[in-house]
Formats: sequence, structure tokens, C-alpha cells
Amino acid sequence: FHVAPNEQVKAGQALFSFDEASLAARRDVAEQTLATAEAEYRQFAQQALTDNKSKTQLSMLLGRIEEKRTEAAFLGEQLQRARVTAPLAGTALFDDPTEWIGKPVQTGERVMRIAAPGDVEVEAWVSLADAIPLAEGAPLTLYLAADPLASIDARVRYMAHDAVARPNGSYAYRVRAKLAGATRQRVGLKGTAKLQGHWVPLCYWVLRRPLASIRQALGI
Repeated sequence: FHVAPNEQVKAGQALFSFDEASLAARRDVAEQTLATAEAEYRQFAQQALTDNKSKTQLSMLLGRIEEKRTEAAFLGEQLQRARVTAPLAGTALFDDPTEWIGKPVQTGERVMRIAAPGDVEVEAWVSLADAIPLAEGAPLTLYLAADPLASIDARVRYMAHDAVARPNGSYAYRVRAKLAGATRQRVGLKGTAKLQGHWVPLCYWVLRRPLASIRQALGI
């Protein structure tokens, strides 16, 4: 790793690198094989001036040269991809780097995220029992556990159509909301979100959960 957790990075700055030893060795072997094939081609090209038999070897050597050149170029591109750079400026978000060093990773596995300064959102989860209709732009108030006396206002951007499994095993609907203004709170803090939907009669609001529980119990 070339950066520390929560460090401010610039676009194009090196973030981390994969183990390059294997790729570098394969690239070096491919380049040496290419150089040998090119030297052999030049030798047969000189002999072809007086030896017709050598002319038949030229086309085969050309094919071998192109094959090794393509292999060397491919390994060079793979070696460049082993060095991951920041696609944009922001804050590098990841866990303890010592847990990643030497660990094999799979394609698609997330190592770190880059949070842009002006691209901060609120992620909230609405349980199945509290899944009220939320229109785009509905107000959301966030109370952070680190600062419970202050609130952060936001507007709902969307509410997921399908419920997904959370890390604790429960199912809930994901809600994304854009902040109404700038905040000094760091990314990743947790708290409680208060969502507001349409107005309903007080009796419906009081009896909604008991009626839902009775209906589920009776199966009607």
C-alpha cells in the first residue's frame, strides 16, 4: 500500500500494488525469447540471399516473432495494471493495510474506495415492517451516534424496490439520500435516520403495526 487509511489522494496517485514478481519474470522471459527470435530471423534473412532453404524458414520465424511480441506486450499491460492508481481525487477508505499484505484477492473483490469530497450521501435501511412509500425528495433527518444533539438534513434520492439481506441477516430496503448542505462529519459514521412520508390519520398510524401483526398471525 502506498497510502494510509483516510488519506487525501489526488487523481492518478498510486494507491496499492499487487505482487509483480511473477508477472515481471514472465515478461522478462518473453522479451528475451522475442530478442532471440529476432536475432534468428536476421541470421536466416542473411542466409536467404544465397540459400533458398533458408527462405522457407523466414515466414515461420515471422509468425514466432509476432507471437512473442504480442505475449510480451500483454504481460507488460498486465504489469501496469498491477499498480492501481486513484481514478479521482478524494479520501481513501479501507481497513488496516496489514490485513491485506500477502492476501490473495479475487476479481471484483473491493480493496478500497475513493470518496470524493462533494459526493457524500446518506445510506439508510428501512425494515420490512416500516416500509412506507417514500417519494423522491422526501425529507430525511440523520442523528449521528457521535453527535446525537445535532442533526443533518438530507433529501431522499431513491428507495430500493427490493429488500436485500444485511450483514446481520435481516432484510431491509436501502435508501439513498443527498445532503442538503455541507457537513464536517467524516465518512462512515453511523446513527439513526428519521424518514418522513405522506400524512396519514393518527388512528391508522397507531393501529398499523398491530393490524399487520394480527393479519400475519391469522394468515388473512
